[in-house]
Order: sequence, then structure tokens, then C-alpha cells
Amino acid sequence: AIISVWYEGVGPFASTNYSGNGTGAWGTPIPAAADFWASAGAYSPILIFVSLTTAGLVTLCWIFYPAYVARGGGDRATVSEEQLCPPSDVAHATAAPMLSIVIPAYNEEARLPKMLDATLAHLNESKEEVAAQCMDALDTWYEKGYTRKRVSNSIELIVVSDGSTDATEDIVGSYAGRVTQINRSNCLRLVKLERNSGKGAAVKEGMARSRGMLCLMVDADGATEIASGLRKVLDQMKELLESQKCNRRKDGGINNPICAVFGSRAHMEEESTASRSVVRTFLMHAFHFFVRCLCSSNIRDTQCGFKLFTRKAASVLSHNLHLRRWAFDTELVVVMERKGWPIAEVAVTWHEVAGSKIDESKLALALNSLGMLRDMVCVRLCYILRLWTLSIPPATEGEKNE
Repeated sequence: AIISVWYEGVGPFASTNYSGNGTGAWGTPIPAAADFWASAGAYSPILIFVSLTTAGLVTLCWIFYPAYVARGGGDRATVSEEQLCPPSDVAHATAAPMLSIVIPAYNEEARLPKMLDATLAHLNESKEEVAAQCMDALDTWYEKGYTRKRVSNSIELIVVSDGSTDATEDIVGSYAGRVTQINRSNCLRLVKLERNSGKGAAVKEGMARSRGMLCLMVDADGATEIASGLRKVLDQMKELLESQKCNRRKDGGINNPICAVFGSRAHMEEESTASRSVVRTFLMHAFHFFVRCLCSSNIRDTQCGFKLFTRKAASVLSHNLHLRRWAFDTELVVVMERKGWPIAEVAVTWHEVAGSKIDESKLALALNSLGMLRDMVCVRLCYILRLWTLSIPPATEGEKNE
């Protein structure tokens, strides 16, 4: 197009074709075809430079788009909260719950009831066991007197509706009575994002608002078996806190630990490879390769929706989380490893649940994988270039004595 305008009479302005010399619309002589392409060759380096520069700028804009969004680019969704069943036990209302369960949900009216039924059934049948495990893990770090005074044996469930347009929020409200039947001190909270902002944004809001000394992030589809999964991550958290005892304050004061345990499906990789298509298997291995290169070689499965954090870890990670979409888990790993905070991985029982919000066509899977790769590159570059820096949020009421 540039060359056509340069020669003026060429293309739509020409009064003759390239078969011979002629006169353009403005009386400009038009070269023969051979002369035209010979002259155009002289400008090819400029065209190549302009094309490559434009392509490079577009690629950079695409790579750093998540950083633009994280800085406030575009409209932010309004967030509101509704406490569906506040603790009825006044004595425990001011104490921190031993466990918060954060459940991000987007149009999950079909899958969320099954997940909540299974979760509440386990918490009811095994409430003494769950309480003992939580308290044992906390006693590993804190003195027993501190744990018993400041931590109640209650659990809070936080469901974050990520702009749901179906009956998800109404379904959550219907479970309020069942939550308090298990324990009068339990509570159910519904956090509502005005419009869909991404799973990472929903998890960020839920973790930032959690009050539990331990915080479990679990997917709304219930793909991970809650009974065995919770037991395993709590046992692993106890071991992790035991290994970090040397980092406790020596003056008798309290410092809250920053630790995380990731549920993992890596042990199921061979089985999933046998049942998946060639395209999905290739994308899975490609994603794991880039995770090892860009994020961590220590965590084999970053995307399993079953993760346990200490209270301080939940606060710090939610404060520093930038990615809003599916790849937010990889940023959690990057942040933990950059600061040298301990992170462990434990195998959990997982099964496929129909109704995924991800388009499973081959083209969509390829595009989603490319988008997640872009997010991982963005995270790595932003921390290398110090566009993002890690900061510690102000202490909450339960952490004022740290």
C-alpha cells in the first residue's frame, strides 16, 4: 500500500495496468512492472523494519495486558458481602475460626450443591477429627495457650460469586441453616462480584476477607474428595510448620508463619494421558514444561483447585496477587518461591466433573493454553523488571501482636 501511494498512479489510481508505461491519475508516469518491483525492492528493508517493529509492539502489549489490568485498567467489579449466618455463640464471635474454606463460583447452580453437600456432610461426621487436626497443626507453631485463647473450633465458609447470573447465590443462601447446625460458631458468608472478573479475582477477594487461622481454597465442582484431601493437606501443613520451628521468634512474641500446601494430581498423570486425546495430552505436557521453566521446578501441579494456606500466607498472597484469570495459581508459586516461603505438595484424590466453564474444543484449548503461557511470561517479566514488588499488608486484628 505504501509503495502504491508512492507511485501514485499504481493500483486504484492507475489509468493503465502494469503491462507497460502509462500515465497515472495525476499525470505521473507509471513504470513498467519490472521497473516497479525493482524499485519496490529498495524499500523492502524499511517495510520489514516497520512490520517487525509493529509486530513486536503488539506482542509486548499482549504480553503485558494482565499487568495493565492489575494496575486498574478497565472497570473494576463492585464487591459486596452478605453474612448469611453469623456465629450465634457470642463467646466465639471475636475469636478467629480455625479454618476458612474459600469457594470461588461462577454460574455453579448445577455443581455447587453436590460440593456443599459433601463438604458439610464430612464436617458434620468428622468435626472432632477436623478440629483436632487443625488445632494440632496450629499447636505445632503456636503455644497451646495462645491457640486455645485466640482460636475457636469453628469453620467459616466463604462462597465468592464471580458475577453469577444463574441461581448460584440463592443456592448458597439455602445452606445457612445447615452450616450452623454443625457448630453454633460456624458462619457462612457470600461475597458477590458485580460481574465476572475471573477465578483469580474471586480467590483474591475470598482470601483477603477470610479470618481463619488456616485457609483452604477449594473449587466449586467438588472434583477433589474433601474427606481424604482435607486430612492430607492438614497433615502436610503440620509437618511443614514443624520444619519451620527454627524461624519462630526467640523473645516469646508471636510471628505468624507463611506456608502453603498444594493438592496435586501429578500422580494421576499416566492415567489421564491414557484417557485424553493427543491434543489435550500435548497441551498438558507443554504447560508443565513452561511451568517448570517460568515458575517452579518443585511443584508438579499448580492448577489443582485444592490449596491450604496459613492465615498470614492467605493475607500476603491475596494482597500481592495480580492475575485475575486461570493462571493465578502460577503467580502464587512464583511469589512463594521468590521470598523463600515454604511450600509443599501432596497427592489428593481427584475425579473429572462435567460442566467445566472452559470451552473444551481443540481450538479453544489451544487459545486458553496460549493465554496461560502469556500470563506466566507476564508474571516473570513483571517481577524481573520490578514492575511488581512484594509488599506485606497491614496487620489484621488477629495479627496486631505479631
